[in-house]
Amino acid sequence: MRTTSYTREQIEKATEDGFGMAAEHAGVPTDNPDFNRTLTTFWAYFTATDTYTPERTHAREHVTQLLNRATDDAAHPGCADDIDNFAVNATLTLLDDPDATITDVATECYGEDAATVTGWLRAAT
Repeated sequence: MRTTSYTREQIEKATEDGFGMAAEHAGVPTDNPDFNRTLTTFWAYFTATDTYTPERTHAREHVTQLLNRATDDAAHPGCADDIDNFAVNATLTLLDDPDATITDVATECYGEDAATVTGWLRAAT
């Protein structure tokens, strides 16, 4: 069963690991300008919409919407590429399963094997 809400710490870990996975398999640095813009935009949106709950958890749907919006808004030149989209999918997969691998993301999100998805990521650079 999929978890439907997460702590800020879980979200921070998943974004770090998801964008790291995307960078590693695309062959780009984790501190590249596209990722920096997307993550800065995501955390700005997240902070602006953060509401206090006693559990201090955040709904998966909310995280998904903000991450997709940040990716679209921060994409250069205005269009998210395969690396950006993979980073979002990896982050969301890692929220549900912190031990997920590229194989898990490729299978769950794309219905492809890891080598195929890695090829797409490398071609997008």
